[in-house]
Amino acid sequence: MSSLEDEFPDVISKAMLGHGIDTAILAAKTEATPAAITSLLDGEMDAPTVSLISPALGLGPAALISLPSYLPEPLAIEGIRRIEVPFGQWMVNAWLIEKDGTTLLFDTGHRPNDVFENLHGTSPEAVFITHDHPDHIGGVDTLRKKGLTIINETEALNREKFTYGSLTITATDLSGHKTPTAGYFIEGMGEKILISGDAIFAGSIGRCQNPAALQTAFDNLHRVLTQAGDDCIILPGHGPATTVAQERASNPFIATAKYLH
Repeated sequence: MSSLEDEFPDVISKAMLGHGIDTAILAAKTEATPAAITSLLDGEMDAPTVSLISPALGLGPAALISLPSYLPEPLAIEGIRRIEVPFGQWMVNAWLIEKDGTTLLFDTGHRPNDVFENLHGTSPEAVFITHDHPDHIGGVDTLRKKGLTIINETEALNREKFTYGSLTITATDLSGHKTPTAGYFIEGMGEKILISGDAIFAGSIGRCQNPAALQTAFDNLHRVLTQAGDDCIILPGHGPATTVAQERASNPFIATAKYLH
């Protein structure tokens, strides 16, 4: 069974980085002690401490406390294949979408040949890139040499809409973790689908290096998830597929008042 990309200490450290807050500052802003915060970051869950620090970090405390037991309901949709390939000690996703003879690929993994070898002879009409971090573009040169059309995030956001057979792809700005980042709405699969790159995972979001980047990420996520609607399926850059509804309830970054309405 697939696991989440981030555990609760990762979520806390990402929120601290994004807000520009270290352990000493977080303790000063709250009634939590530096030792208690350090213990959380070391993986020792303590619900009272989580409740103390969550408001300062913009996290939903109930979702953060429940994160160790959270896993989205499994999704199996005909025509969607997750290609999970190595990225150092971790894993990264590419997504293959197939409908009525049309095949599209989203992202290319970290190592040059991993995703290509997982295509098993399939030749996608286009390869869309969410953002240019190495774990998502490592296979670009290999796929380009095989004659595949590569559409990077800047081109996608400038052009915005693409049609391949019965599929319509609409690029949307999900910058924050990386600028630029293109998310992709896919219509024509019978379900509304969002390819999110690293903008949002099941239970977390991509690391943002400073408060400005985190605010950009929140602004874009709020807009895109509101547009998507609760039933929209999210296919992230790492970890399992999920839905907007599940993330509103269980993602500590999203399960806050500003995202519940």
